Amino acid sequence: MTPHRPDRPRPSLSPRVCVFGEALVDALPGGEVPGGAPLNVACHAAGFGLEPLLLSRVGRDVAGDTLLAALAAAGVPASGVAIDAGRPSGRAVVSLRGGVPRFEIPEGAAFDAIDGEAAGRATKEWGPSVVAFGTLAQRDRVSRAALHEVLSATKALRLADLNLRAPWYDGSVVCRALSAAHVVKVSDEELEEVRRLLCLTLRDPEALSADVVRRFRLRALFVTRGAKGAFVAARTGGDVVTFVEVPAAEPPGPVVDTVGAGDAFTSVVLLGLVEGWTAEESLRHGVAFAGAVTRIAGATPADPAFYAPFLSDWEEVTA
Repeated sequence: MTPHRPDRPRPSLSPRVCVFGEALVDALPGGEVPGGAPLNVACHAAGFGLEPLLLSRVGRDVAGDTLLAALAAAGVPASGVAIDAGRPSGRAVVSLRGGVPRFEIPEGAAFDAIDGEAAGRATKEWGPSVVAFGTLAQRDRVSRAALHEVLSATKALRLADLNLRAPWYDGSVVCRALSAAHVVKVSDEELEEVRRLLCLTLRDPEALSADVVRRFRLRALFVTRGAKGAFVAARTGGDVVTFVEVPAAEPPGPVVDTVGAGDAFTSVVLLGLVEGWTAEESLRHGVAFAGAVTRIAGATPADPAFYAPFLSDWEEVTA
């Protein structure tokens, strides 16, 4: 099913998108599963009917084979993923503290050495309308330079999900990501970290998010709040910033795990940019989809039919 609606003017943006960054295995208490925010976002994008290209690097190992198989199963082409014979595939040891996932991610992984020339060339050939990226893959200068090559190769809209993973970020990384993006997604904890790192004085979330939007000339800043839902601060012209808050969705069934809920939200924001949704539409759809993902095991659904009711509902609401 394609997300484009016949009864609504089709956006000018191409369904082709690029997602840059880490592909890794998440070592969860119950075993290892494919993960990494960019991989999760790319898989969701394919489920939504977009054409995502993941720009990453994996090792020539069992984990790498697992990651490539996951991409193939989701319908994401592997042409943007390089194989590194000398570095292992990325790995994140995930522990839950008070229901909140924490990550230990060893350095020296394959995704730390993404080839900039190849990634830039692949981006130019793909012709994306949106490029999504985060901060973890910027921890090494090689992949940091590769992201610069990717962003320089296209005039696409830029979506940054900061996805901060201690200790792999600092103020310069955060400032660089905010400066490069048109739209940004953070968690409420990350928004507070942005305030601390950039020495901002405002503490009220609404005022702080509006300040960040104005400082970095963003189109919108989406802030997820876990069980409390999410809000968006969107620039509507000049320095005018509107604020909309949506409570968490309550789909049937208990929460299974929250790993990947933020990535699910980001993927909907990505879809919204392609579809030409308003910031409020992306916010509401993102909250609903992220809530549903917490009701399944893992960050992405095993059954592609999982996406169908959401696409159908969104067509009816936004047509």
